[in-house]
Amino acid sequence: MTIEADAEIRRKEAADWFARLNQRRVTTADVRRFSAWRCDPENARAFARLEALWSATATLGRSPDIQILAEAAARPRRSRPSRNPPKGRLVQIGAVGALALVLCAAGSAWLALRPATYATEIGEQRTVALADGSHLILDTGSRVSVRFTGERRTVALTQGQAMFEVARDAGRPFVVRAGDTEVTALGTRFDVRRSGAGARVILVEGRVAVRKPAASDTRWSLSPGQQLLTSAPRPRVAPVNVVASTSWSAGRLTFDDTPIAVAVAEVNRYSRSPIVLQDARLASVPVSGVFNVGDIDGFVAALSDLYGLDATISDDGRILLGSASKK
Repeated sequence: MTIEADAEIRRKEAADWFARLNQRRVTTADVRRFSAWRCDPENARAFARLEALWSATATLGRSPDIQILAEAAARPRRSRPSRNPPKGRLVQIGAVGALALVLCAAGSAWLALRPATYATEIGEQRTVALADGSHLILDTGSRVSVRFTGERRTVALTQGQAMFEVARDAGRPFVVRAGDTEVTALGTRFDVRRSGAGARVILVEGRVAVRKPAASDTRWSLSPGQQLLTSAPRPRVAPVNVVASTSWSAGRLTFDDTPIAVAVAEVNRYSRSPIVLQDARLASVPVSGVFNVGDIDGFVAALSDLYGLDATISDDGRILLGSASKK
């Protein structure tokens, strides 16, 4: 096999992997096969070149090489001596064909490298395997957009919450954008939840850097067991119960002397039939316990038994929770 033929095969394989890895659902088997394929340095270079081509598509129309090629294709050709007519025809077709090939490649790269979007409905959770070997768990009512290039791995959390387990790649930082907040890691595990214009960040293991570029590029550094709420009036790094705060990623909600109003709000994130506290005096009463995600009935039954509350269903499906004396 010639060098040119081998390179062409690698280019086609790289394009195929781009398309496959940016589908809505990517299997673990595909991720493993891609990792094995990318271990070959030539394959990795072919993949990186395709990523670079995607980055260049925004300025393709202004590229001097493409502009010269387009002008050459459109310019009228002078007739050549009759003894050599085929050559002139080949030159003309070659220019047009080359332009079409470049535009086709750019279009294919755009289709293959558009951001991959993953989302969950209310009450749903989802685990996603990313092309670099990283994983993320999407919580209820969440949405992310993923784009990888040769220089950076970027995930935009547009709503909800996600747990990230990042594969180490020193040459490509992993950046999560949530509102006005950016979280950067090389290889670590952390939880990000949208909060107002910013986010709540909890670090489970490793290290992350958090910044707000628009706020004079304010920066923080987190260690395991710490959290940061960037939407607070005065954000500060503080200790957090990691096990309780991230138990949602294992399908459980853990409350430890949590005010009932806060616990109810958390449980309501997983249901289209929310619980409504009818007695304001209940809001600050502490509750402790571990509940399965989405087990609304179990949570309501526990509160009813512990505090002598009554639960009724309204006409619109809401669960009205109040003191028995209020019945």
